[in-house]
Amino acid sequence: MKDTELFAAALALKSPWYIKKIDFRDTAQGEKELHIEVDHHKRVKFEYEGELCPVHDHQLRSWRHLRFFQHDCYLHARVPRVKTESGEVRLVAVPWAEPGSSFTLLFELDVLKLMDKGMSASAVGRHYSFDSRIASRIVGRHVSNALATQELRTVKDLSVDETSRKKGHNYLTILCDRQAKKVVGVSRGKDQKAVGQALIDMEARGADRATVRSVTLDMSRSYIAACESYLPQAEMVFDRFHLVKKLNEAIDTIRRAEQKQFKEALKHSRYLWLRNASKLSQKQQQRLDLLKEAFPNLGQAYRLKELFREVFDAAQFTKRLKPLNEWIKMAWDSGIKPIQEFVNMLHDHWYGIKTYFKRLANNAFAEGVNLKIQEIKRIARGYRNPHNFILMIYFKLGGLDLKIH
Repeated sequence: MKDTELFAAALALKSPWYIKKIDFRDTAQGEKELHIEVDHHKRVKFEYEGELCPVHDHQLRSWRHLRFFQHDCYLHARVPRVKTESGEVRLVAVPWAEPGSSFTLLFELDVLKLMDKGMSASAVGRHYSFDSRIASRIVGRHVSNALATQELRTVKDLSVDETSRKKGHNYLTILCDRQAKKVVGVSRGKDQKAVGQALIDMEARGADRATVRSVTLDMSRSYIAACESYLPQAEMVFDRFHLVKKLNEAIDTIRRAEQKQFKEALKHSRYLWLRNASKLSQKQQQRLDLLKEAFPNLGQAYRLKELFREVFDAAQFTKRLKPLNEWIKMAWDSGIKPIQEFVNMLHDHWYGIKTYFKRLANNAFAEGVNLKIQEIKRIARGYRNPHNFILMIYFKLGGLDLKIH
């Protein structure tokens, strides 16, 4: 097999395209580059928008291709411009690159694979000796194209959560399909309007908000108002982990009040009160037992916290609300003000708490997505442009068909 035939097979070239010439060239740095000249057979017509058109003239184009062994490789071709029946002159598309790109599809696919494996745009830039912004643009273009063609199936179960974009009050609102396990909507901000924008993002790809039957969320007033306004048919489900977080905050309030009077006794004890008993070492448990005896209010609050966890653990099997109602009465009768305030909060949000026992849904997937988004941000060392950040979220977590696996 001739060299030209071998490279044509490697590039998957089909008639009327063929390799005309292969050339090794010396660079100013003393290295060699591989240059491949591609041409087409004479007296052929090319298709443009379903019409076979004669060649009018040519435009010289070059594309960077994957390395062959250790050598950088470039493709060069005279790309035909054809004349349509209406008299317009148009540049035809080539099979090895997207219109307007200076890189072959195989090269861009390799960039996508490297970034999918965890490399930052800067690292990919160093790997290929080009500006990191080029890698970002390649990813952005492919993600935008994939989003434009992605058809979302019926979304029935959503989760809503926010994630920080950078230091300060800079947030994104993230919508996840809990069944399909992917991000379906992203918008800037964490208010009611942000949820509406994320829903529009979701519906632009074929989903219908009217089919959503449940939404898991924290007890953010903005998100609650958004669900009432934009998803009135869906049941709100308040995640148990946010409830536990609120109860832990109540316990920490009690601890801080006690520590003002007994600083030394309660020094370095914060995490003893907040951790689950099963995760404490024997030494930690012994100290906690002593502190519970010395500080009855804290001890009672801690026992209520552990019982609250047991109630929700049991709900996974029984779905019974009665144990929670009994816990609420017990917590109120404790007379401990921060615990009573927590009980009032449960009453105010009862509509979303009882649906937890009905559906046993939680925001665990959304919280996992949040961690992955923060990892995306960490790898890139932050994003100045929020649009690029959103595209990377879709790239990693949007379930897009990018043909990289």
